[in-house]
Amino acid sequence: MCISSPISSLQFSQGLQTMNKKRSKLLIVLDILETLMQGEINPTRLATIVNMPYDRLSGLLKELNEKGLVKITIIGKNKNVSITPKGVEVYEELKRIRELLEDYGLI
Repeated sequence: MCISSPISSLQFSQGLQTMNKKRSKLLIVLDILETLMQGEINPTRLATIVNMPYDRLSGLLKELNEKGLVKITIIGKNKNVSITPKGVEVYEELKRIRELLEDYGLI
């Protein structure tokens, strides 16, 4: 039995190409900050949401923490990450840049 799909083979192929593209650091940081805009979160959960390995995310969070964009809080064995006011400012600018690039078909 053949199941018809509203997706053409070209659209499917383009979708696979999109899935295989690596995100730039800018887009990864934007994804992280966008997620943190919703509130404090555990880094393991954040790694799942932004679709990246925990060890890679951990290094990036350390960098963002050093730059004052996120705050890492450790209480006992629990670690949480939240966005700082400076991080909110950077998020708003990155979001604006992403929208501009999308408008011109650059991403």
